Amino acid sequence: MLFPHSHAWTRRQRWVITGVVVASLLAFSAVVYTYERYYRGPDDRVFIGTWRGEANYTGETRIGYRFKPDHTFEGEFEPSGKWWAGGDLLYLRLRLDDASGPYDRLQVWHVDSMSRTELRMHDEGLRAVLKRVE
Repeated sequence: MLFPHSHAWTRRQRWVITGVVVASLLAFSAVVYTYERYYRGPDDRVFIGTWRGEANYTGETRIGYRFKPDHTFEGEFEPSGKWWAGGDLLYLRLRLDDASGPYDRLQVWHVDSMSRTELRMHDEGLRAVLKRVE
């Protein structure tokens, strides 16, 4: 029998077990805090502002968005709607008006790279480079 039921932990053993558990929780919390504080990517507030650019790098297709803090956007060359950013994806829920009535369309952009002044992304074969407008 590996651990008999009659075994009683000594006071020192209980303190060692409690200390190891507390130290492990503190170390895990410190790792999570350090990652969240220093290494995690930017949140969706980076998108807020006006972005203009070209799709497919040809200059033929102009695109532009004005992302607002309340997660709505105004499209300069497209309809307006709601936006949400998560991970390396930017979701645009376009509000379209048709002869049969208004309906929604979801557009998902994959963010390739992003800085404070430039945004590179693609969507189903369409590539875009947007620059922040001050």
